[in-house]
Amino acid sequence: MTKFHTTTRVALALALVTLVSTQARAQAQGGVFTAGDLWETFLPTNVAKSYRESGSDSPDDYYMLIRVGNLDRQWTTPSMTYPGGENIHLPWEQQIQIVEYNPDPAFNPYARGDDPNKGHFAYGFFLDGMAGAERSTFDAGAHWVDDNNRHVQMYEGLTPTNLGIDVQYRIRQYSINTANLNDFIAIEMGLTNTGEVDIDADGTVDRSGNRINALTLSMRHEPINSMTNGVNGRRGASGWFTGPASGYDATPDADGNPWDVPVIFTGPTNDLTKGAGPDGVPWAADGSRRLGATMNSRGIYYDIFAGFQFIAAKEGALPASGSSAGQPDKMTIYDSHPVGAGAERGWYTTVEKDSDTRNNAMIEHRMSMGVWFDGDAIGNRGDYTERDTPLQSLANLKPDPNWFDPNDADIVNGDPLSFIDAVRPEGERGKPRGDMKYNGTFIQNWEKDNASNWPNAPEEAADWDEGFSIGYNFDGKHRAAIGPFALEVGESMNVTLIEYGGFRLQGVRKARKAGQWAYDNNWNVPAPPPSPEMVVAPNVSGRIDIKWDDRAQTAADFAGYKVYRSTPFPNVDSQQLGSMRLADTYHLQTTPNMSDANLVALGIPNNPNISSSGYKQQEPNASGPYRLIANIPASELGRYRNPNAAADGYEYVFEDASDLVAFGFTYYYYVAAYDNQSGTVVGQPFTSLESHRVNFNGRSGLWEQTFHYATANVFFPEQNDIQGRKDIGAAFVLKSPLVSPAALQSGATKIRVTPNPYKVEALHDTGLEHKILFSNLPTGVKVTILDVSGQIIDVLRFEGTNPADGTIFWDMFSKDGIEVTSGLYIYVAEYPGGTQTGHFAILR
Repeated sequence: MTKFHTTTRVALALALVTLVSTQARAQAQGGVFTAGDLWETFLPTNVAKSYRESGSDSPDDYYMLIRVGNLDRQWTTPSMTYPGGENIHLPWEQQIQIVEYNPDPAFNPYARGDDPNKGHFAYGFFLDGMAGAERSTFDAGAHWVDDNNRHVQMYEGLTPTNLGIDVQYRIRQYSINTANLNDFIAIEMGLTNTGEVDIDADGTVDRSGNRINALTLSMRHEPINSMTNGVNGRRGASGWFTGPASGYDATPDADGNPWDVPVIFTGPTNDLTKGAGPDGVPWAADGSRRLGATMNSRGIYYDIFAGFQFIAAKEGALPASGSSAGQPDKMTIYDSHPVGAGAERGWYTTVEKDSDTRNNAMIEHRMSMGVWFDGDAIGNRGDYTERDTPLQSLANLKPDPNWFDPNDADIVNGDPLSFIDAVRPEGERGKPRGDMKYNGTFIQNWEKDNASNWPNAPEEAADWDEGFSIGYNFDGKHRAAIGPFALEVGESMNVTLIEYGGFRLQGVRKARKAGQWAYDNNWNVPAPPPSPEMVVAPNVSGRIDIKWDDRAQTAADFAGYKVYRSTPFPNVDSQQLGSMRLADTYHLQTTPNMSDANLVALGIPNNPNISSSGYKQQEPNASGPYRLIANIPASELGRYRNPNAAADGYEYVFEDASDLVAFGFTYYYYVAAYDNQSGTVVGQPFTSLESHRVNFNGRSGLWEQTFHYATANVFFPEQNDIQGRKDIGAAFVLKSPLVSPAALQSGATKIRVTPNPYKVEALHDTGLEHKILFSNLPTGVKVTILDVSGQIIDVLRFEGTNPADGTIFWDMFSKDGIEVTSGLYIYVAEYPGGTQTGHFAILR
């Protein structure tokens, strides 16, 4: 692990002079997490700026503490991507922010807006050269805590801010799939008030000995739910207005405590303003209710839910290791628990929808402490659309009467410090209702009637009965926040925020619960055996070898290995074998090549309220669905010894001799190691722990500058960069090795055409697999394709030099760009020293 200090920035900048894009900066310096089933990007303010803040010299243009997800409006790094490896991003933009209220109206002379109170409010951010900048540190990218085990990824740093608050950040993610432990990312932040304010970040201290009076922390997200990448790794197709929605799940869990799950999800219609109101009348009629089509143009049943929530705020600095769960709670300035516990879980956080108010610290602060304002005025209403309009009216900015005495003479509307003396005595306080959490208005809430198709349903299957949901058109923001807090000079506190993703509401409930459990358990998450180092390669029999090393056998309870495969063919019914509903349960497969019915039974049931048949087939990919194709207990490892282990370093080999293996087609594999330890985690008993798919197709599990599918991206490894393609987890396409002309001349090898005949809608005819392959080619081949009348249809040339690749594809289009018809075709392959003629058929 490498750390950079601000004093080394000049040298670092020179070293990265050619990497001018935000994508390159994020790879070199930011934290891109790809260990689990939720992929995400974090760019702290002291590392680099996203496109929203780049190139400005004005302090009022900076408002982010940490940029999250999309950095450059091109989605060149993951942005709340679930499940990891899928080509879809949920947000347009996200950020984590801190905003302070100071009693001095001239505290921030650079504040934007016309309101006379604006000078009380200021964002916290970092600029090079500001007072305290020398304390800035950050990791050189997210890294494995242990490269051998690949169990935990982490990213750390410290950023001073213009508010005089030093923010230490520590972000972590787990790779283990058991109990949804890889479905969340934990963001810990330690805040220390140095008292040295440099409000415009120009290097001159403007105030010394400054007390922090009313600090809020928030994360906000603009839902779009449908951004994808092209093969260049940049912004591709999107499905605007595919029903983006957000909300809050306050339904009681099995203990009677609120689930406390803010969520982003996709509704069933492009116009969510026509959703169900307080009377519960649905808009989407029976027979046309297509739910969870997160990317509308794909027509796939995704039903992805995601979100984030603050789960703790504690006194004192972040501990050197472990969580801060054992430290005293940091109370708000209104003498409340920071977030709420037990039956009050989530009470004191703010969750709501607001509009695009960036660069307005006053509105941001008011929205971030929205729970404390009068619910009847701005929160507990059924006719809301955006929160910024009511929050700009001082008449609405009175304290919530459930927590405060509204008759206190010292109250000044909009002044958060004036509310302090109006706090009711203990025993007279009720639930604050100034935000939207308990609004009770649901737009398109279809998480109902689960008992109808879920026998012996677990606690997370309970219907969504309490909270709210709301739709988006464009530029609305979903916000979760805590505070306000006070910090004396020299005082420290820390907060923990988790981001989570899953299939349906049930998936994010479990992920939210897993994150809370891991925090409460001091981040002591049980580890499976180390993830094997593996590689996928063709063999001389025209099959595929999956090879792996023996590092997992250092685990005390090691019990064996499993080999999994995902292929883009055949397509699968997204409502049955879709990668979303099975992502959490791959490790439950124990019998190789399970039937579809048995595999479907492992997944979370679909939403029972779907009443549309308008879903399309899903093409499997690196995110799945994965099938177990081999279960190799430790006692049988002798049968899988790799005879070439001394040369290639891989102790074991499994040959995939399935009928699905064919030249020219695409495959993803991963090897998992499992043990026989048992116990209980997140309330779930287990009898074995298993490593997950961080190593698919030999992947390192770290971010390698672009996506594994971005073959046209400048950072994608070249064809002959075998190690680079392995590290990124590139698709494995089975190809024949390069042959010599002599082998063809002697008859020892012949040029092959597959599939022959080619049949439309056959097993392999899906998406990118729509092609014919010529294999066993030497360098310098010219292949002429003719119809039976002798007319030249197309001419292919092969000049390959990679010894592992003697293949060329034909897309079945003529040289004039016309798709060819069914029929018999003749090919003439001319190579140095000889010619081979053959034929193939196309059946459309």
